[in-house]
Amino acid sequence: MLLPLEYHFPNKEIEPENLDKFLADGYFRTGNYLLRTRVLYYDQLILNTLHIRIALDNHRITKRLEKKFRQNNSIFTHIVQPFKITEEKERLYQLHRKRFIGNNSVSLAAFMYDNYNKNIFNTFEINIYHQEQLIGYCIFDVGNNSMASILGIFHPNYSKYSIGIYSMFLELEYAKKSNLKYYYPGYVAYEPSKFNYKLKLSETIEFYDWFSKKWVSFENKDSRIKVNDFFSAQLDIAKSWLDLFHLKYEEYFNPYFYMGGMYPNSDCVKGVRHLLIHDFDIEGLFYIVEFHPEKMELIIAGITLHKYQFEDEIDFNDLYEDKNWKRVLLYLHPQIVVKNAFELYASYIFLQDFFAKHSQSKPIPNTAFKNPNLDR
Repeated sequence: MLLPLEYHFPNKEIEPENLDKFLADGYFRTGNYLLRTRVLYYDQLILNTLHIRIALDNHRITKRLEKKFRQNNSIFTHIVQPFKITEEKERLYQLHRKRFIGNNSVSLAAFMYDNYNKNIFNTFEINIYHQEQLIGYCIFDVGNNSMASILGIFHPNYSKYSIGIYSMFLELEYAKKSNLKYYYPGYVAYEPSKFNYKLKLSETIEFYDWFSKKWVSFENKDSRIKVNDFFSAQLDIAKSWLDLFHLKYEEYFNPYFYMGGMYPNSDCVKGVRHLLIHDFDIEGLFYIVEFHPEKMELIIAGITLHKYQFEDEIDFNDLYEDKNWKRVLLYLHPQIVVKNAFELYASYIFLQDFFAKHSQSKPIPNTAFKNPNLDR
């Protein structure tokens, strides 16, 4: 399985040894759930993401960063303690969140707890002070042999001191003093991105290979580890099959692909991109070919559109823009796995007949987008 975003919603507190295992399996924590991010849609770009870690017994940084770290230590003081939300930290969060692009949590409490309203991780903080004023802090989880960096916040007036990267060096220092084995700073992108500042943290870094399920030296990464590129290569195969039978299609982007991982029991379309076949004889019904990231197979399926609760009806003239869907998509059943061009064409003919016969009472997709946090 290679879901672009794969969620895990724990139903109890995460014990330190279990945190170690989740981190070693390529998860990181956001809110009160765990996540594997293989593909990320950020700032209008589709990124191939890699989760990274640093082996602390082999940690080294450049002399320039070491000098910066010493300079900041001479200017600032810090305290390590169990995590606690305060009004002072909330005010700093509100100042800092203006730096974020896209959706972001409205408060520190919302970021950390989501809808669960309590912390289920073993979480600590480092508070950074300048002349007794809190100017930044970072939050991290601790297991038996590992540490995971969660969030770094600082006052914008102190940007020139690189407080974000400085706070991560403080985390690394604390992890070493605690005799931990690994430090997990989150994810970076294969492509150039604003997330890749984390690569400055060490001269030696490992990444989690989604295909081999092993940690590999970052120096050995190559294009074969890019999950989104793997999806695209599978779609190229499907294109050749459609071309063989002269079926017209266009490639569309599904920006709501994350819904398939967040709500796995719903019928949300899970692929990042798909081929939309030009045959819209029934309003609201579309035929797509996609590489299904759970089945790990090419499929052909009918899809429809999610109707939001506040809508009386769907505006079918406002469904997509520049081949980007503007709505959540839902699979109809059946979804048919196809392994060659002839199976694809035969399945396409079957679906046309099937939906034509059932056009008065189309299969109803599962639209239950219930937040898994609410059941915990």
